Amino acid sequence: MKKLIYHTLFAASFFLLVLSSCKKVTDKNDINNIKDELVWRDTVLTTAFANNLYLDIPAWNLAMDTYTEETRGGGPVTNGTVTPDATINYWPFVSIRKINTMIKELPASSGSSQLKNRLTGEAKFLRAYQYFQMVRRSGGVPIIAVPQELTDDIFVSRDKTSDCINFIVKDLDEAIALLPSVSSTANVGRASKEAALSLKARVLMDWASPRYNPTQDPGRWDLAYKASTAALTALNAKGYGLFDNYGSIFLTEMNKEVVFAIRYSNPGRTHNRDASVRPISVSVNATGGCQPTQELVDAYPMKDGSDVNTALTYQQRFSGRDDRFYATIVYNGATYFGRKQWTFVNSGIDGYKDVNGTYTGYYSKKAIDTTLTAPQGGTSGADYVAIRYADILLMEAEAANELGNTAPAYAALTKLRARAKITPGANNLYGLTPAMDMGTMRSRIQKERLVEFAFEHIRFFDLLRWNTLSSTLHGKTRKGLKLVSTTPGVAPNVATVFTESLEAIDLQPMIIQTNSPFYPIPRSIIQNNQNLKQTKGWESGSFDPLL
Repeated sequence: MKKLIYHTLFAASFFLLVLSSCKKVTDKNDINNIKDELVWRDTVLTTAFANNLYLDIPAWNLAMDTYTEETRGGGPVTNGTVTPDATINYWPFVSIRKINTMIKELPASSGSSQLKNRLTGEAKFLRAYQYFQMVRRSGGVPIIAVPQELTDDIFVSRDKTSDCINFIVKDLDEAIALLPSVSSTANVGRASKEAALSLKARVLMDWASPRYNPTQDPGRWDLAYKASTAALTALNAKGYGLFDNYGSIFLTEMNKEVVFAIRYSNPGRTHNRDASVRPISVSVNATGGCQPTQELVDAYPMKDGSDVNTALTYQQRFSGRDDRFYATIVYNGATYFGRKQWTFVNSGIDGYKDVNGTYTGYYSKKAIDTTLTAPQGGTSGADYVAIRYADILLMEAEAANELGNTAPAYAALTKLRARAKITPGANNLYGLTPAMDMGTMRSRIQKERLVEFAFEHIRFFDLLRWNTLSSTLHGKTRKGLKLVSTTPGVAPNVATVFTESLEAIDLQPMIIQTNSPFYPIPRSIIQNNQNLKQTKGWESGSFDPLL
């Protein structure tokens, strides 16, 4: 049961922030216009204010998956038309002002020092999270650590990317010192010491990666390795680890793999991601999201850990894959929603390139709750898992490999492959090549991350930090699997024979611009503040995001 953030306190936090009228939100008599100062005199209102900050954290966003080879779409990112008027910038300074207000007011607020320390730690974590979302898109942004007043100079300039990273890490270090650990029975859904340690590892991994670190300074990789090791040590001590059932990571709420999640609940706070990803036959007024491409499908290993042989027929390719494949990919003839899911041409409304059918020949089942009816799919309560144990495991592996130590990489990959029910083989390497060098291991880790985190909004940022978005996608045509029955008009069964061919999903190959490894600040934001300089590479920009 979800009790913490999105149930009884949601309404209180909402009314509090818009200064609306409400009744008996505390033990006081009728409160008709909650004044700002009252918020900090009442622990219920203070906690409600803190709860509201979690609602601003970005969560399910199907567009993010379209920016890579995982699925179709991508708009300006994949058709080469990014401009300051059409960019992916993220600018959450309204939320940051609320966070800054809370950090400023908490020391003099009511409540125990334990509560104030915890809420301060949560605020520092959330501010670091929001700043990291901006920096990973655009590089340095203005560092604003206090709630600005009208009398302040609000026309701030961008700070260096390095200063922003230092600011984020400082916030996280302070959060680590203040936050408690989170157990399965207390403070579920809130930022924790383990979440802050894990986010710090992710930030330093980005900072060490080629996009920010073109000279491959080993000192940065060492910091990333130490941060990810510290996070794993803390996680292991508190019982975190890989959840046994890969397909249930998103559906078994707050299981041992979930380090930090953006929580949803029905009733309370819901989303329509479930409906948007389902086939139209089991959805209402929404479909088409996260349809896997052939490129993604072919990335999943076989049961023995080997790469798939694309020369095999589709029936052979769909047989004997690892568990992650079956937990994510819905293919022609797969069992889905308790019946056979057909995707071949003219198979019905879910069929290949039907009006509302699949354009790739596949559907995705990741995080889809098949117990929900079609109308219920539009109000899903499935949490968005923002940080999970497997990610930290692979970050430590990647950093260790970049430092010339492949042992942690082998250890991490074999754990993930064992969870995916890949057979260990005679050498217990789960299909991995023995004695891989740094470059070969790097490629293997990158491919493992693609299949492990498909449709979790991680691939795009991985390609950005590796500085491989263009080399991976530019000029490539994403493909789908077109199957045609050799017995048209006859109800299909497992013995039905289909002819197969690969077809381009997009009208043209993907175009990835190389103006800059960072995206531009929107023109509207630049126009409102003459002190904000545009990123180099975009419309005479002069701000260097690599400093």
